[in-house]
Amino acid sequence: MKENFDAYISLGDNCEPGLQFRRIGYQRSSLFRYTTVTSNALITLINNDFSDLFLKENLEPAAVDHMVFDRGSGMAFHSRLYSRFDPDIGKRTFRTDYDFDKIYRQEKNKVDYLVDKWHKLAASSQKVLYFFKNNQGSSRKEAVALRDTLANRYPEHDFLILYLQPRSLFEPPWGEARLANVYLDHLAPYDNALKGADRQGWNHLFRNYPLKHPPGGKLIHWLRCRF
Repeated sequence: MKENFDAYISLGDNCEPGLQFRRIGYQRSSLFRYTTVTSNALITLINNDFSDLFLKENLEPAAVDHMVFDRGSGMAFHSRLYSRFDPDIGKRTFRTDYDFDKIYRQEKNKVDYLVDKWHKLAASSQKVLYFFKNNQGSSRKEAVALRDTLANRYPEHDFLILYLQPRSLFEPPWGEARLANVYLDHLAPYDNALKGADRQGWNHLFRNYPLKHPPGGKLIHWLRCRF
């Protein structure tokens, strides 16, 4: 019998899971949905209970105009703290055509809200399906460490982690509690996280790990009626 879940939550490592949620009409906001974060940084954040996250003194421009990198956490965020490449100094700098402090306060409030939302979900009775993928390479040891971090930090939390890997790394089911190794034909490249995704593979995951209350939309209707 298939398990049904109250929530889908992306744990990274980039926007691909969140974009697939949006594609099927699932728009629930969460802290890591549109960020870039490694499993090691994620584990540290959870163990430290997100202390000192997104402090202004730790922010620097990331590789694209609309992202910032938080040196304190190792996370990169989509943000309205826009930057540009300055050819005179050979690196990116924050633009000066907006009120940086005002936008920072707004962005920090949003991050704090999402951290609070994370805490409330972990303390609730909801059954949560977490998605984690890693374009840089994956391992069972890494997956187990992430599972153990969540289990130890939130011992009453009801969750399952889907640890997504490319099919080239296929292994039989690990048989780990609250952790499932699953495979896609390929993971989307970082520069094309939506159009480069394995849509058929994602559809298969959504069918096999369904939500208790699916979002509306043509794709969800198609998934429910065709399969």
